[in-house]
Amino acid sequence: MKPNDSYYICPVCGCDKLEDPPYYEHFAGSNEICPCCGFEFGVDDFDCAEIDMKQLSDEEIIKQAHEIYRQNWINHQFRLFNPSMFGESEKTGKRLNVDVALKQLQRMNCRT
Repeated sequence: MKPNDSYYICPVCGCDKLEDPPYYEHFAGSNEICPCCGFEFGVDDFDCAEIDMKQLSDEEIIKQAHEIYRQNWINHQFRLFNPSMFGESEKTGKRLNVDVALKQLQRMNCRT
């Protein structure tokens, strides 16, 4: 998902500051780290101990990893991986403001 000519949207948290698409062909991760939630595409998805990867397709593994990582990010009150990428009106300290986080999650039709 590319919202404008410059950035892609993180499928974990909805942040619109990714420089590369999160995945290429055949679910090959870009290895970019989302500045908001800190998910590294191609690493965190296939290194998630909470997923029993036997008999799952790459697509199913990625989807489950996103859901688990998203819930952890929410549970940690929207902690930012790289706070310097966000304006003062978007954050409080090292956490994304709740209203901004909810807007991001709505981009992906997520409910909290």
